Amino acid sequence: MLLMTITAKSLSSVSAGVTRVATIGVVGTIQLVRALAHRREVMRLGAELDERGLKDIGLVRSDIDGALATSWLDDPSTVLAERSRSSSNLAAARREHALRHAGSAPMLAQKADITVARCA
Repeated sequence: MLLMTITAKSLSSVSAGVTRVATIGVVGTIQLVRALAHRREVMRLGAELDERGLKDIGLVRSDIDGALATSWLDDPSTVLAERSRSSSNLAAARREHALRHAGSAPMLAQKADITVARCA
């Protein structure tokens, strides 16, 4: 009875280990295939779009080159998404800053008009 228990526990742990290794292998293969497919799409994106088209999606040519310079095992589309997101966040911050300070600019212009009107 003890021998059967030891054998059953040993076999169950072996099958769990084999399942874990097989899962890691399958997931790794899927990630590699996805990364290669995305790499091909990024290469096509860089070939088809000019600077203006890239700017419309928040990228520049060096972003494409930088994403393609990553390892073949890495997904370049994640690099492009992060760069586009950071550039979008930067543009939003600049707009916010400009809107906050836009209120003070007309006041200065109105004061200048009053000063010019008094001098005339």
